[in-house]
Amino acid sequence: MNQITDRTAEEVQEAARSVVLAVADHITATNPTDALEHANLLVCVGAEAYLLADRSYNGKGQAISKVAMALVPELTEGTTRGEFALILRRAVPRADWGDDADERVIPVFPHPRTEPVPDERPTVPVQPTEVNG
Repeated sequence: MNQITDRTAEEVQEAARSVVLAVADHITATNPTDALEHANLLVCVGAEAYLLADRSYNGKGQAISKVAMALVPELTEGTTRGEFALILRRAVPRADWGDDADERVIPVFPHPRTEPVPDERPTVPVQPTEVNG
């Protein structure tokens, strides 16, 4: 049986990120226009950590939920569940993104492409025909 000491801090951090993103998914899908209560947020984080810890609330689940709550920004009164889900997604650092995460991936063209005008059709050169005389 794995103990919390068997998990590295990096694994716990990644599990906490997964928990926070799962909470964001849940509160987006469930009544996104309702105000989010702090107690509901705590329950969601604990429940997602419980699921991630193989439905066991031993040291592993507790450690994951503590780290996840440290990633969660402060909830202001009146914030809807959908709004807070966006805040959660922005607050969670991505482990797989490097320092260049904000750089453009798709190159920008310096000018718009020009398309041929539909009325202008390319002309086919006509070969001169020989007249036998």
